[in-house]
Amino acid sequence: MTPREAQAQVPNPRGKNRQYPLWGLLALILLAFLCRVDSQNVFALGQSSRGVARFARANPHLLPHLGLRKPPGHYVLTSLLPRLDPEGLQKALLSLFPEAKGEGVWVVDGKTLRGSRKGPSPQVRLVEVLALHLRTTLAQAQAEGREAEALRRLLASLGAEELVGKVVVGDAGYLYPEVAGEVVRKGGRTFLS
Repeated sequence: MTPREAQAQVPNPRGKNRQYPLWGLLALILLAFLCRVDSQNVFALGQSSRGVARFARANPHLLPHLGLRKPPGHYVLTSLLPRLDPEGLQKALLSLFPEAKGEGVWVVDGKTLRGSRKGPSPQVRLVEVLALHLRTTLAQAQAEGREAEALRRLLASLGAEELVGKVVVGDAGYLYPEVAGEVVRKGGRTFLS
């Protein structure tokens, strides 16, 4: 199944006055996040949609391949994202990435402990690996430098057989070739967005 066919399955929440095809907007958002657009603030909806709009304006050569005649503004993206059907989007993404059903999915996330930024002491940052189907933390480490380095240490502490058949999912803060290489060397696959 192609990405266009998979994304065409997502129910379109917009009215009849549609300037941009839904599959093109979804592909643009995925592509922009894979290219680390606004990696420091991907969870702020307004900031991430502005970053995607800037990405589209900076890369006009990609737009015809996504079925877009011109770059969408951030309002188009900001108004679309909250109205998308999460189950429909999940179903479409699972048809595109069937290995990500949940049992073999490990989620990587970094956190800054609340209150650790106050005062003269340095902030405390943690990186953890969660088993999605178990809903539990498998491993956790304190990040002294980049969070990606702490993740590499966590992966090194796990045996090589631990990642065979697993998909490691993380946000844009982990999009480094050395992190993806470590996952692949241990027999896993990455989906870092």
